[in-house]
Amino acid sequence: MKEKQPKPQPAAPGKAPRSLRAFLRRNWRSICILAVCLSVLAVLLVRANHGVSYYDGGREEGEYQTQTGTVRISVERAEVVNISRDTVAPNPGNPDHRESGQQTLLVRMKTGTRKGETLPLSNDHFVGVYTSEKVRLGDEITVLQSENLTSGALEINMKNYNRTPMFWGVLALFILVVLLVGGRTGFQSLVGLFLTIVTLIWVFCPLWMKGARPVPLAFGLCVLVTLLSFVILSGTGKKTVCAVLGTVAGMGLAALFALLAQSLLRIDSYALYDAGTDFADLANLQQRGFDLHLEGLLTAGVIISALGAVMDVAMSLSSAIGELKAVNPDLRCRDLFRSAMHIGRDMVGTMTNTLILAFVGSSLVLVIRLWAQGASYLSLTSSRYLSVELISALSSSIGVILAVPLTAAIGSALYGGNRGN
Repeated sequence: MKEKQPKPQPAAPGKAPRSLRAFLRRNWRSICILAVCLSVLAVLLVRANHGVSYYDGGREEGEYQTQTGTVRISVERAEVVNISRDTVAPNPGNPDHRESGQQTLLVRMKTGTRKGETLPLSNDHFVGVYTSEKVRLGDEITVLQSENLTSGALEINMKNYNRTPMFWGVLALFILVVLLVGGRTGFQSLVGLFLTIVTLIWVFCPLWMKGARPVPLAFGLCVLVTLLSFVILSGTGKKTVCAVLGTVAGMGLAALFALLAQSLLRIDSYALYDAGTDFADLANLQQRGFDLHLEGLLTAGVIISALGAVMDVAMSLSSAIGELKAVNPDLRCRDLFRSAMHIGRDMVGTMTNTLILAFVGSSLVLVIRLWAQGASYLSLTSSRYLSVELISALSSSIGVILAVPLTAAIGSALYGGNRGN
């Protein structure tokens, strides 16, 4: 006869189930570190977004006092229900047959104080070869509604297509693919990605707008992001310690190389003024009295752009060192370092190509423009804009390259002195 198995006893009242207690006992260090990091992030979020100033002293939407009374401005959704005049046609001077012309639109408001009303746009929708696209019946668009609360005057102008549903659809597709392929690890990486986005957008941007210096701010936030991401993915073992230290060292060296290159090339962040209107807008804000430190934005951008690649190399290499030690516990520091460098050199070749091609791809329009202008060798190598791109690309690559020996040295020191992981 089979021996009767005892029934599992329920947990005593007021006590956590055994599996939960085991989980807490096994991961208490990770939980403590995550709790501290998330608390720091929460404090930074509150401090960063409390009383922050925006362009023109306010947000896009809100109520404003004018000479004619109080004006309320809001962005609303509307549906195109009629096109009474349409002169849009292919532009004969454009090789891609882009259209241009004007459209007179009638829209039905779907949100806001005029929801359900059918209203004409205050101005014709101008379709330009480089500025906008043709609107069709049934399209949902966003409109800027400006209503004078004193006189009752109303003005409605088209802003753009309503891309919000498709925006979330594309994002949902990305999340689905990550979860299907990555499983639990994919979910953990998405959590880390979410915290990274929150940190670098909703903390960095408002704190910088409040006068924080960009280089120490970017470096500190990237260290926080590194801790959060690696602890969520791998806990608090030697692999995580090695990866964190390797990442921080790689980012630091990328920043130092960027500062050195800027000094040698006599380039600073103000050279970004030539790169486009975005920096010019920030410069105008500074001139109007905003306490903005524009100096250092170039280096801060290098730190942030290098973060992902350096994290990838540091974690991959520290994981490889851990596996080598697990397979052969008798490996010493010197042997681990030699093996890690062999693995790291293979990473450097592909990762450096990845970074350089990423920067070339993002600056493809610039590359084509310079080629089309037939710029001379002397003109190219003396260009401020090209120097900025060179610093950005090479500094990030230097961070990745130097992260290899640093991570190898840290990992071999951590694993080499003990048997096992």
